[in-house]
Amino acid sequence: MTLGRKYQNSSGNAGEARKVYANQSNVGTLSGCSSSLSLSEMIEPPDYEQMCEHVMGEGDPLAYPENDFEVLTIPRRIRTINHILPDEDLSKAPMFVRDCISSYTSDFTVVEYKYRAHSGSAIGRERLSERIEKLLSAPQHQYEVDAEQSTSTEELASQNFESQPSSGRQSVASISSSSSCNETLTPRGSWASLDLRSSSSDPLLPDLFEKKPPDQIDAINEAKRLENRQADLMGLYAPYLDEEEAVERRLAAELPAEMLGHRILVVCHQLKLELDVEPLFASMALYDAKEKRKLSENFYFNLNSECTRQMLSAHVPHADLSTLSRSAVFDIHNPTPDIFIVVRVEKVLQGDVNECVEPYIKDDKNREKVRAGAAAACARLGRYRMPLAWSAVSLLSVLSGAGDTPQDPPTPSPNTNSLDRKASGGSLEGLRRRAGEVGGSLSRKGSVERRAPPDDVLTHIDTFKPIAITVTSFFKQETDKLRDEDLYKFLAEIKRPSSAPKKLKCIPGTLKIEVSPAPDEIRNGLTPELAKLQPYGDENVRPCKEILPFPAGAGGGAAPHTHYRNLLFLSVRDINLTAYTARAGSARNITVRIQLMAGEEQSAALPNIFGRSSCPEFSTEAYTTVLYHNKNPSLYDEVKLKLPADLGDHHHLLFTFLHVACQRKPADHEKNVETPVGYSWLPLCRNGKLSSGEWALPVMSEAPPPNYSYIFPDVQLPGTRWIDNHRPLFNIALDPHTTVHPQDSFIERFAMACEAVIEGNIPPRIGLANMESELRTSMAELGCGAAEALARHLPVLADALLRLLTAPPALGPQPLNIAQDAFAALAHLFATVTNMNEGSTCDAHGRSGLVSAYITYQCRMPRPSARDAHVGLPLPPEALIDGSCKILHEEIALQWVVASGTTRDLAMHNSWALFELMVKSMGEYVWRSAGGGADTPRRARFPDHFTDDVAALVGNVTAEIIARYGKDSRLTQSLNNSLAFFLFDLLSLMDRGYVFNLIRTYHKQMCAKIASLPDAVPLVHYKLSFLRIVCSHEHYVSLCLPPPPLSPAAPPPTRPPASSASTTASEDGRRLATLSVDFRSRHYLAGLLLSDLAAALDLQSPVLQCAAVSALAGLLSAHDADPRLARPELRARVAQLYLPLLTIAMDVQPRLHRAAAAPKDILQLDGEMSQFGAFNPATTPEEFKQGGRAAFNSETSRNLVTCVVWVLRWAERGSLHACLQDLAPPRLYSFLQLIDLAFAAHEYKGRKEIMKCAQQNVRKTTDIKAKLEDVILGQGSARSDFIMRRKGAYQSGSSGRGGAGRERWRKEWVRGAARSRPASPARPLPALAQALAAEVALVLLHALEALVQASSGLEWGGVACGGALSVLVRALQRHQSTVVLQHMFATVRALILKLGWSCVSAERGPALCRVLLRHCAALAGVTRAHAAATLYALMRQHYHLGNNFSRVKMQVTMSLSSLVGTMASLSEESLRRALKTVLTYAEHDHDLAGTSFPEQVKDLVFNLHMILSDTVKMKEFQEDPEMLLDLMYRIARGYQHSPDLRLTWLSNMAQKHMERSNHAEAGMCLVHGAALVAEQLRARGRGAALLARVTHNALDESAPDPAIHHLGAIELQALLEHAAGELMAAGLYETVNELYKVLIPIAEDARDYKKLANIHGKLNEAFTRIEQLAGKRVFGAYFRVSFYGARFGDLSGEEYVYKEHALTKLPEIFSRLENFYGQRFGAENVVIIKDSNVVDVATLDPDKAYIQITYVEPYLEPHELRVRTTHYERNHNIKRFMYATPFTADGRAHGELAEQCKRKTILTTAHHFPYVKTRIQVVQRTTIILTPIEVAIEDIQKKIHELAAATGQEPPDSKMLQMVLQGCIGTTVNQGPLELAQVFLAPVVEGTQPATRLTNKLRLSFKDFSKKCHDALKKNKNLIGSEQREYQRELERNFARFTERLAPLIAPTATHAQHLAHGVTKTDYKFQA
Repeated sequence: MTLGRKYQNSSGNAGEARKVYANQSNVGTLSGCSSSLSLSEMIEPPDYEQMCEHVMGEGDPLAYPENDFEVLTIPRRIRTINHILPDEDLSKAPMFVRDCISSYTSDFTVVEYKYRAHSGSAIGRERLSERIEKLLSAPQHQYEVDAEQSTSTEELASQNFESQPSSGRQSVASISSSSSCNETLTPRGSWASLDLRSSSSDPLLPDLFEKKPPDQIDAINEAKRLENRQADLMGLYAPYLDEEEAVERRLAAELPAEMLGHRILVVCHQLKLELDVEPLFASMALYDAKEKRKLSENFYFNLNSECTRQMLSAHVPHADLSTLSRSAVFDIHNPTPDIFIVVRVEKVLQGDVNECVEPYIKDDKNREKVRAGAAAACARLGRYRMPLAWSAVSLLSVLSGAGDTPQDPPTPSPNTNSLDRKASGGSLEGLRRRAGEVGGSLSRKGSVERRAPPDDVLTHIDTFKPIAITVTSFFKQETDKLRDEDLYKFLAEIKRPSSAPKKLKCIPGTLKIEVSPAPDEIRNGLTPELAKLQPYGDENVRPCKEILPFPAGAGGGAAPHTHYRNLLFLSVRDINLTAYTARAGSARNITVRIQLMAGEEQSAALPNIFGRSSCPEFSTEAYTTVLYHNKNPSLYDEVKLKLPADLGDHHHLLFTFLHVACQRKPADHEKNVETPVGYSWLPLCRNGKLSSGEWALPVMSEAPPPNYSYIFPDVQLPGTRWIDNHRPLFNIALDPHTTVHPQDSFIERFAMACEAVIEGNIPPRIGLANMESELRTSMAELGCGAAEALARHLPVLADALLRLLTAPPALGPQPLNIAQDAFAALAHLFATVTNMNEGSTCDAHGRSGLVSAYITYQCRMPRPSARDAHVGLPLPPEALIDGSCKILHEEIALQWVVASGTTRDLAMHNSWALFELMVKSMGEYVWRSAGGGADTPRRARFPDHFTDDVAALVGNVTAEIIARYGKDSRLTQSLNNSLAFFLFDLLSLMDRGYVFNLIRTYHKQMCAKIASLPDAVPLVHYKLSFLRIVCSHEHYVSLCLPPPPLSPAAPPPTRPPASSASTTASEDGRRLATLSVDFRSRHYLAGLLLSDLAAALDLQSPVLQCAAVSALAGLLSAHDADPRLARPELRARVAQLYLPLLTIAMDVQPRLHRAAAAPKDILQLDGEMSQFGAFNPATTPEEFKQGGRAAFNSETSRNLVTCVVWVLRWAERGSLHACLQDLAPPRLYSFLQLIDLAFAAHEYKGRKEIMKCAQQNVRKTTDIKAKLEDVILGQGSARSDFIMRRKGAYQSGSSGRGGAGRERWRKEWVRGAARSRPASPARPLPALAQALAAEVALVLLHALEALVQASSGLEWGGVACGGALSVLVRALQRHQSTVVLQHMFATVRALILKLGWSCVSAERGPALCRVLLRHCAALAGVTRAHAAATLYALMRQHYHLGNNFSRVKMQVTMSLSSLVGTMASLSEESLRRALKTVLTYAEHDHDLAGTSFPEQVKDLVFNLHMILSDTVKMKEFQEDPEMLLDLMYRIARGYQHSPDLRLTWLSNMAQKHMERSNHAEAGMCLVHGAALVAEQLRARGRGAALLARVTHNALDESAPDPAIHHLGAIELQALLEHAAGELMAAGLYETVNELYKVLIPIAEDARDYKKLANIHGKLNEAFTRIEQLAGKRVFGAYFRVSFYGARFGDLSGEEYVYKEHALTKLPEIFSRLENFYGQRFGAENVVIIKDSNVVDVATLDPDKAYIQITYVEPYLEPHELRVRTTHYERNHNIKRFMYATPFTADGRAHGELAEQCKRKTILTTAHHFPYVKTRIQVVQRTTIILTPIEVAIEDIQKKIHELAAATGQEPPDSKMLQMVLQGCIGTTVNQGPLELAQVFLAPVVEGTQPATRLTNKLRLSFKDFSKKCHDALKKNKNLIGSEQREYQRELERNFARFTERLAPLIAPTATHAQHLAHGVTKTDYKFQA
């Protein structure tokens, strides 16, 4: 297509510019493209218009509809009965005013796309909520995990599952004896079998015994699976999709409507003072005390009685109904806790306010006099007012009274809602005290802030309960504090409790008002302009007025105006007439008469001043309040005026200053009540600009001269007299609230220039010659105006620019050449509005909601006035001969193409708006030019020059994206998305083949650039976003030319198909399953999407991977939401488009995210699927990692897997079978792995886990998100701004104060909008998660069945069948719903029949048996029934195969043992019922009744039941760790001949020890397991003896003959390594060495040098620790524990040695056991015996439980001590313990040295410590009694050892040495060493006793003791410093005295040798003393 051609009828040199640009654009191609991607490989798109006719017939439901859009006229919605229009003649009004009114009253023209709601771009949160509500209405799925997590499992089970009647038996634990804790095996009794027989079973499956062919079984299973299925799979998954990734979401423009805030209705019921003698006039308004501004206009109301009202009849001729209103609706745009409702009360002018108030405050007895004075004042001065009182009510107090829960607020008592204020306490303090209260029941907490957090209370502003408020007194209005500034101070004091408010006088009275949320419809409502609201009821009913809010800033907010409003509020600030002097009198009682004048005569006063209350609706004048005798009054008056639409220079405000004579004068002196004292005026309009703001006006002392109204009063006219020398004396403020006066100089200049050029009214100050320049300048500067003002007048300004663009006016014969200026101004206008408030009005794409609403609804397209003869497309050239108008979209395209410089940049920055404007113009053009239809052939709709421009424009924008993506990411992202949406829209309007070529152009340019860059992540992301947007088209499926429906084929055959229909289906399936060139060309968009997906997954960018997969997931979600695709056969055709996804997913399957595996037991059977059969995968995850290919993140993986599930869900059966049949074994493995990962990705985690995540409100903040923000979007992008704002909105809340400031314009703030819009589900609901998991599981189950059927009869069919069973077993290990489990078990039974023996192979059987038993313990009866039936089918099938099912028996037994040891929530009652069901099946199986099978089943079931019974007992002692481990040990011992099961229980014991940090015992359990394996393998010819040096207990695992087992060297190595780790943690480093001595030869034999290196590293660490901790190591503490009492059962009388953690003290174990058994038996029934004496059982209370606890130490014989030299050796492999008990011969525990004896008790345990348990039973007790001299010898030898240790310590420790010395020689009394010598050696020296072997031993001990003391002293002397010299000398003196006194006692005597051979028996010790 060429760009250089003459543009017909174009003005100026636009055509030449196009030629120049075309030549330049041909040069600007991309260069330097060193690409591996050949651009010639870009797939050519199909000629869609031609192909669609051949491929898709007319009746095809997926065909593109003929007319899919129409142009509609939507009536403008207005709230009033009729449009609000001015009363004046509009022909005299300025053109801008006329344009505004025309814009506000015209209807909307909308291009309506009939099917756009089905587009992915239109599916927003509202649609998602509707989908979810529909999905939640389906029957819910029940999950076992929710029953397990329930606090009352039994209750939940009884509700959700079928009831489980009790079998009527006691607990197994109560029947079985507790003696199971001893070391002997209790024989299993017959009670277990009797108990099982008495149990009840679940219902039997009727068809279990029926013999059917496999095909029929598969067909039955499939039919059941398809019942009650969920069609909207992606709807269930939609809440998991990232909303921020949905770049295709384009928010639909909201219908322009009047912006409303939070509306409250205030109804006034009563206003009267205690002295009710005269009429009162009240006004009410809202004030913000913190911001110090008024929030609303005044609402005037009058509650006077009829007789009181008659007092003013002379001054008020009549009262219009609109002024009788007593209810008002206040609009609050930004609710804060500082808002007050302020009520002011006025009365008729009477005199000094202090005198007037006095009767109201005091109880004046002369009321009649007061009444007469008031009546006289009303008759004479009825038109004048004076301020009287005021009061205020805090809005926060109103809301607080509504309670915290708007749904169900507390019912107030009759006096609750009353702000009672008594006159006695009347002060500001009283009001302040009640500002935070709403009645007696709402107690005050100190302040409003403390009483209720504002953010919490303000959320109820639309939902609070109506509340009646009674104010019982008013504050007197001080005349010197009338200004608003004074009011704000008072309000601040009311709110602040800590301040000391000034005292104010109170006036007793009553004000009763009712405050409530305003209803959506107000009956008899009036707008601020007094227009009637719909619906308006009875004309005779008092109306309710809407009160105009005063928003912050220059009026009106930022939303475009929607209706005519032209109001002016005049606020009188103050008057200063102190300088006034006149002979006639003084000016003291001053009022100002205000008039709106249309001329200078009094008759020109306009009746445009709104009346207040009980008066005419409009008047020609208004008077301010009067302050008695005040020449300088400050006032608060507010006058509301209606401005004329034809406002001109002659309109002005006239102010007449009057003195009012309050005192009645004699009749002959009083002519008039009022006397004019001055005049001033203010022109309202100059040069089309409305006057506003603060004004300080001088006052003229005489009537103004003629023509005064055309000049401002600040100009001193000659010959005029002014008060105070023309100084400004009168201060006022003008606050216009108008929608026809822009009050912006730039807009006003543009409006004036347009009017001058179009209507020919050229101002003389500009002149004709300068008019074109003025127009261009005004257009160029228009965008510089205030953004808010431009936004408020956006429709009017944009329409004007469009008129100038398409129909430029003429100044003379030739039209102005201003198209480029208008185009630039339009782009500038859009840019300013879009960037307003930092883009707060924009969506995620940076699209301004205001601009979007204008284009969609308010834009009035200029179009040529074509005649009927010209109807048709494209319009012929002669249609434009009259030059009335050019085509808008053609002009925009042309101007954009030829634009350069700033204009081009502006257009690029606002591309989205210009594109959408073009699209709307094109839609209207096609519709109107074709005679109201769009049936013109697409190729003939638009002229060639326009298509050329569009092609050039697409190339331009693409080049701009490529050129600037690294410099301005915000711009390039916006451009990219805008271009995508433009092409998206063009698909509905233009030749679709042409649009495909535009898409190809974009892709070609982007791919060329991407290929030339080393890192092109942003560009690839743009490309993905572009395609995602285009593919979200509502007719995407039709655009992809889906394959025609396949002819119905027979069910998939078990062998390769032979029929022609099936062959065709298979060929189509194979063709569609690959991403071939033919596929990509035929299905162009789908091919592009899948190609980009495959390419993105191949890149190393998580951002791109996530984006590509999210795009596909979003598209599939839109398919499921599309009701046009509801029929399954249509979904199947759509799924054909995505069949290549299966290949893509299998290619990347090793990189899919796998959840981190939890720490597992070494024999756990739930590990990763290791193999499916006799083939290997093509590529493993490890190989991918080694190749540098990182795994996908969890979100990407889950989304991709979900897309695969969708394809499997809807793929046509024959095509899917054909795809699966073509899979080679490695690909088959990948497919099965994919299915398994899909099961894992969609596992239901349980309600508790889901709600926990929901409460935490987890939002994703991953590194990928950070990259997406920073790298792709860049800082400050519109999208990132939007994301940050949305995050802020979520954090601050939608109604909180923090989110209200900048977001106030939003529709959510319109009251009722938030409620009408369904809330977005922040997190997936549990019910949705349940349904999703169930539906995915059924789809995957169907895929597995399809795989099995497709592979039937093929070479690898058996392998596929086994792999499917493995995947299914792993799925059964996860949480599944009861419905899904039924179908899964049916499939398992079918696979059992097909697989035969292989289903119980070593790899597959244990897991299958375990999962069946696990579900046999389910709470749901139907699950139990199916599991039991499947278990029986497994046994039955294997008995059929070989008349024996021993392997099944072994695997089932092992599985149950493993299951009950690890499953904490196992229901033994359910499992017992399942076993009974299996037994019942065996009894009813008539086919096998005559065989041994039923008896074998019974034996197996009874054995399983006994294992279960042991488990019940274990559960009873779950809280008693010692008893629990005793039971587990007993069960393990019971499997002495079943190594596998014994190993399982040893592993379970190790796990329990690990939980309690008993690492030594856990290690010993693993060592025993290793010894068991070694024994079975006869490892190295020694078996268990290999580990004897590790623990002597290892020999317990010795066995005479090896049993049947499945253990090998791998298990042995794993056990040894695991044991070494636990023992290392326990600090048994020497034991680790011994373990590795066993492991090293095994590793050496295997040449496993890596493991050897690891082992030696661990040994190095162990030996290093031994060296580092030398002398500092501590081992376990041991205690003897004996139990006495019948409460202990068989434990009574038993004695154990307990091993506790190191450094455990006696009180700690006292406390532990006392607390535990105290909770069990009652604290009063447990007694701890703290001494170690022998217990006399006969003296104990039989009803109590006694526990005796004694500290014991390891005991070693002397010969053992010589061998065991280290601290470790003396604490390892020990089984003898000793404790000592002191006593005397007379029974006392302690006595004199010569009497003190000691009893040593030595206990021997059954096994050596450390052991597999922490307590071991005592099997032997030995007692040794020491005589007094032996006790003395032991004590002296102990001190000798202490001295030796302290002396030989390296490095030396002086403190320890001195402590030991002090205890040895520092003690001279109290049974010290010297006294021992005196008692036992002195009699020998004296000759009173003969020497014996013991006395000689004691003598030698003392000699050794003395020597050690001398050595210690000597060493201490070398260690001490100078400060301890004296201490050393004292020790030496003590030692000298000691040796001096000891010397005679230890010297050998003459008779000593004679007695050495003699000995004294222990029975004669008392005679030797």
